[in-house]
Amino acid sequence: MKVGGLRELPRLRDVLQRERHEPRLSEPTSDAYYPEAAERRGAPRAPLHFQRIELKYFIPYRQIDHFVERISRRTDVDPYLMKEGLGRTRYPVTSLYFDSYDLQAWDEKEAGQFFRRKIRLRTYQDEYSTTSPVFLEIKRRLDAVVLKDRISLPAGVLQGDMPPNRLLPYLLSKAKEQDATALEAHMMLGWLNLQPTAIVRYQRMALVAKEDPNMRITVDHHIQGVWKPPSIMGNVPMRSVDNINATGMNGISGKYALLELKSNGGIPGWLHQAIQDMELNRTAYSKYYLVVMGLRPELTQDCDDRFTTTGVM
Repeated sequence: MKVGGLRELPRLRDVLQRERHEPRLSEPTSDAYYPEAAERRGAPRAPLHFQRIELKYFIPYRQIDHFVERISRRTDVDPYLMKEGLGRTRYPVTSLYFDSYDLQAWDEKEAGQFFRRKIRLRTYQDEYSTTSPVFLEIKRRLDAVVLKDRISLPAGVLQGDMPPNRLLPYLLSKAKEQDATALEAHMMLGWLNLQPTAIVRYQRMALVAKEDPNMRITVDHHIQGVWKPPSIMGNVPMRSVDNINATGMNGISGKYALLELKSNGGIPGWLHQAIQDMELNRTAYSKYYLVVMGLRPELTQDCDDRFTTTGVM
């Protein structure tokens, strides 16, 4: 190579670095090239209920007391339970999940889709009633990050004679505000024809870290559910799902609860160490996923009477 060519190498290197870091004119770098995108991003959105990291672990029933005792010096009972003054350390949670006819939300979980979302109707009672407060929620998951918004509903919104297949449109029509969250729910309803798919009920033990009240630790046990409920009001018969292949491995028996760690940041070292020492298995299964997996009828169980073998010669 000529000496002159060697002298040009530093200048050539500088040009290549500039081209690597500076965008080309033919590649738009902002929404200025797409005014409709800029307008969409600049539009005001409903305030986010919360955004946090959630990690789930299966914990055998026989280890729950030991786990709670181990972290007791670092945690307090949920402040909401303390304010009640009833001496409770746990509370019931009942959720009705809406899904498409072909179970798109469930299939997205099964496939491990990076971004997914679902709509549920939640109450912190053992059952739905015309007097119990209820909350309509959109829960989105982006890998381990959970974003949840609530749609405000008036008190006493539920009616005893409401057909389940008309429930979601009715609730959306009663929303206190037709904000961005309500519009997103309307969109999901129209696209997917969402219907009540399963009720999930469980008892929740809730703790918070003393040094960081935003670090929540919940143990959800006695998980029950019902597939395609004909009605949601009153005492709906439930089936237990806390012992249905909980670990995802055949041959493992026993009852399991779901331990959930919910944080705005990292998991503290003392909590991580407790999970490691107890050899708890991390899982991506949601309680809705477990209920559908355990209670959805098989093809032969969901046939019309005309296809049964009764009376066949």
